[in-house]
Amino acid sequence: RQVKEHAERGDLAWLAKNQKPDGTFPQGDSAGTTAVPALSVMAFLARGHVPGQGPYGETLYKSIDYIIQSQQDTGLLSKHQAGNSVMYEHGIATVMLAECYGMVDDARRDKIGKALAKSTKMILEAQKAPKSGAQYKGGWRYQVNSPDSDISVTGWQMMALRGAANCGADIPKEDLEAARE
Repeated sequence: RQVKEHAERGDLAWLAKNQKPDGTFPQGDSAGTTAVPALSVMAFLARGHVPGQGPYGETLYKSIDYIIQSQQDTGLLSKHQAGNSVMYEHGIATVMLAECYGMVDDARRDKIGKALAKSTKMILEAQKAPKSGAQYKGGWRYQVNSPDSDISVTGWQMMALRGAANCGADIPKEDLEAARE
C-alpha cells in the first residue's frame, strides 16, 4: 500500500512536474531520445491513468506526440541513427504506442496506427540483417543492422511485434518463430 501511495504522490507527480514542453523528461545523454518518454507513459498507464483524461492526460499526450514526431522515414522511433540505445528505444517506444492505441482520441489513433505500421516493418527488416553466426539468426541487437543479437533487445522487439499484432498489424508467424528460436 505504501509503495502504491508513494508512486502516485511522488514519482508520477515528479514526472508530470518535470516533463519538458516537448514531451521529454530530464535524462542522461546515453538514454536515447524516445525510451524515457515511452517508459514514463507506461508508468502512468500502470497506475491506471489514461491519455487525454484525468490529471495526467495531457502529460501522456505530450510524450505520445513527441514519440510519433520522432519517427524517421525508415520507421525508426528515435532521433538518433545509431548507437547502443537505438533498438532499445525503438522497441520500448513501439510497445508504448501499441499499449496506447486503443486509449487515445481518433486522430492520435490514426497517427499511432501509421507509426506502428512503419515501426513494425523496420523491426522485421532489422531482424533479417545478415548475422555473423547461426546463433544470432532471428534476433536483434543495438543497431538496426547489427550482425549479432542479444536477449534483452530481442525481448523488446518481440513485445513490440506482439503489441502491434494486437492492434491489427500483420506479423508473419515465421518471423515470430525465428525470434523465439
